[in-house]
Amino acid sequence: MEMQVRKIRRGGLGALCGVAIGLLSSMPGQATGAAPADSQRARPNILFVFADQLRYTALGSSGNEVVRTPNLDRLAGEGMAFDQAFSSHPLCSPYRAQILTGRYGHCTGVIDNEYRLKPDQVTLAQVLGNAGYHTGFIGKWHLGYGPYTPDKRYGFDYMAAYDCGSGFYKTSYHENERGPIPFDKWAPEGETDLAIRFVEEHTRTRADDPFALVMAWAPPHWPYDQYPKRFKVYDPAAVDLPRNVPVQMAAFARQELADYYGCISALDEQMGRLLAALDRLGLADNTIVCFTSDHGDHLSSHGYGKPSDKWMHHSMRASKSTPYDEAIHIPFLMRFPRRVQAKSRTKVMFSSVDVMPTLLGLCGLGVPEGVQGHDLSHVAFGKEGPPPPDSVYLQNMGPGWPYRGKWVGYWRGVRTERWVYARWHNNEREPMLFDRNNDPLEMQNLAGKAKFADVQQQMETRLQRWIADTNDPFDTGPRDPKTGMLELGQEFADDKWNRP
Repeated sequence: MEMQVRKIRRGGLGALCGVAIGLLSSMPGQATGAAPADSQRARPNILFVFADQLRYTALGSSGNEVVRTPNLDRLAGEGMAFDQAFSSHPLCSPYRAQILTGRYGHCTGVIDNEYRLKPDQVTLAQVLGNAGYHTGFIGKWHLGYGPYTPDKRYGFDYMAAYDCGSGFYKTSYHENERGPIPFDKWAPEGETDLAIRFVEEHTRTRADDPFALVMAWAPPHWPYDQYPKRFKVYDPAAVDLPRNVPVQMAAFARQELADYYGCISALDEQMGRLLAALDRLGLADNTIVCFTSDHGDHLSSHGYGKPSDKWMHHSMRASKSTPYDEAIHIPFLMRFPRRVQAKSRTKVMFSSVDVMPTLLGLCGLGVPEGVQGHDLSHVAFGKEGPPPPDSVYLQNMGPGWPYRGKWVGYWRGVRTERWVYARWHNNEREPMLFDRNNDPLEMQNLAGKAKFADVQQQMETRLQRWIADTNDPFDTGPRDPKTGMLELGQEFADDKWNRP
């Protein structure tokens, strides 16, 4: 078993979490003011779209023969599919912080839902804005509540966002400081309306500048049945129910999966509207379009339910935030005409912390000091470059929501192309070790078995290297005696969570 461990670049990451990251003016390769007009016109636009809780296997481009996703399949066919893309921290807020900063949760301050980004770090929007980009964010923000004053936008010029809602038909948002403004339709449709308007207005008023727009749709997160009824076309009896769903949950899981697919097909229609708008405005050739998800969804695989299922043991009320493939494995599609080869696929290990540096690399921009992810733009371009990482580092740092109590526990893990390994703080649960070559549904835990003791030790060594290289205080840091969470100076995103 080859055990090359990826090497941290840019130096000093072993100590970076304890110090502030340099200001934009100190970035290597970055201008201190706006970029010259000629270089701005040469920069590609960015349209980065992600769904909430959409797992890798739920797209036609991933090989699913049941779900209908023609527009996303078109996106994959016109670009590259990253088949080994993972959410390093498979939970809403931590993922969002990772893609904005290229850093792990123990450094961003967002170790769970409802925490704020630490102010001493540079975001994707700030780097792009400094290079002359017009930046926007639309949809589910989940890093703080509106109104979104400049200090709460983390570098975005424009936001039409909300923190987190309980449904998709009664959603309201703040447009920067203005609001709340109700949507009068299915939220993703309204958000797509705003995105098209953003691009149209940008083309009319700032045609010489590139734009970067991040869109975050809340479905197909539960409630699964809240989507336009014309997409209620999936027969529960015909869905592709995995064998790792317990037989006792099969009928229930089939109905949920049918609605889940309905949500995804409805989102696919909105992606089609976005692609059509780029074509109509003549922007498609110079726009990087990405589609992905913040994490996956168990949908009863391995017997997992939801946090509201109080009749289940707390460790099984997850649906996400586990080391299983259903939770961590996400689609990642990228189209960049004439730069990224159409109909291409890669098995390079791609983590959510790699999103920020890779997007900057695609745009020809330098990566700020302190970013922990890798710039894998050379992989997308099909060029030679630094060896990609041979694994991704995985985390779960909180109980999902403040004051929820016990949940799936605090764990760290490593995923390679073949193996997945994870262990819990203070051995709260048995470690996990799965051989995905021979057990792709991860049904046979090999941890603790004598035959695989050497593999487990090698994966533990690899995990310890990740912990050390990222300065993660998982095994050594101070913890809250009540919750067991690491005490890293994290702060809630809103005072409503502070208790006297």
